[in-house]
Amino acid sequence: MTTCDHDNYNGVTMAENPKVIVLSEQLRGQSFELTETRYDVGRHEDCAICIPDPTVSNHHCTLLKENGDSGYTVKDEGSTNGTRVNGVRLQSGDQQKLVNSDILQVGAIEMLYDSEEQGDASAASTRTGINLQSTAGTTSISDVPNFSPFGENKESWRKKKTFAALCIKGAVVLLVFAVLVIIAVLLYKLLTVV
Repeated sequence: MTTCDHDNYNGVTMAENPKVIVLSEQLRGQSFELTETRYDVGRHEDCAICIPDPTVSNHHCTLLKENGDSGYTVKDEGSTNGTRVNGVRLQSGDQQKLVNSDILQVGAIEMLYDSEEQGDASAASTRTGINLQSTAGTTSISDVPNFSPFGENKESWRKKKTFAALCIKGAVVLLVFAVLVIIAVLLYKLLTVV
């Protein structure tokens, strides 16, 4: 009986294809192996990497294989909520080479770029983070709906709704009381004059 080692052929180790692995909760663990020269990433069904999330544009970004290279670059396609590599936002049309362990953020979905290619060891490492100070070409937080993974807290909402209703009822009662006092004063003055 013989066994087959797919990663080792005649003593030569075969390189694994690069892939992107979804890290965000709703699609966590979903993996896309990259073997083609181009991948459209977006919410639309026609995209090779389809991510059904409301923060992802229909055609959000593109992964492109570089000529003569096993690595990929990412290009933002004018997405609404942006494409980020390690927290740094790409401008529409900009391209960024991906290296092993880069975090690719498409809308609110984070993915890990997994590749055996380690990149240039002499190049400075990229800092992971999100710049909250930069507002050029971004959407304000108030424009983005709340997509809580826990759903709406109905008990908290009821308490807020009840408190608001009580405040409105209290204001109406005070207003009616004030009008009645004014009418009573006017009637008293009218009756005492006659």
